[in-house]
Amino acid sequence: MLLISGGIAGYICYPFANKISGNWVSTDQAMRLTSQGNMWELAIADYKKTKGFTLVFTGKWTAAGVNKYDGKQVKLFAKIAKVNFSKEEINTLEKKSDLYTVSDQTEKELTLQYTKKGIKQIQPGSNLNKVVHMTLENIHWTKQKEKLYLNSSYFSTERIEFKYKNENKT
Repeated sequence: MLLISGGIAGYICYPFANKISGNWVSTDQAMRLTSQGNMWELAIADYKKTKGFTLVFTGKWTAAGVNKYDGKQVKLFAKIAKVNFSKEEINTLEKKSDLYTVSDQTEKELTLQYTKKGIKQIQPGSNLNKVVHMTLENIHWTKQKEKLYLNSSYFSTERIEFKYKNENKT
């Protein structure tokens, strides 16, 4: 009994962000969650079936319970693969806008950060700090057996299941 109590207490006291550290993929492969320390990134590739357009939410984790995580200080980005868009479209996106700013740019990718006005235009009345709420279930010492759920009506009326993705496997 003492051993079981010690194990449970150890898990509860284990730094909360480490429990979900790593790469997670939704079961439908549409979303990818990367978590390192208290920082996270949730990417939705080919957003609204637009090839080369990835909608990205980033932020910091805050503990909402032993196995519950809230995303705070959330920012919204769009990553655009230049190969999928015409030069004219890329040039238009690079121009100054009150909806977004150019956050980063490489030869292959353009990253835009949405402004408050841009976020309101995409999702009126949305508070991004309430968008990402995760629950870790089937808690196990081996992450591959655990399930992480995104609980947010912003994305779906149903919980979205994520599975741990071991990057060493091919």
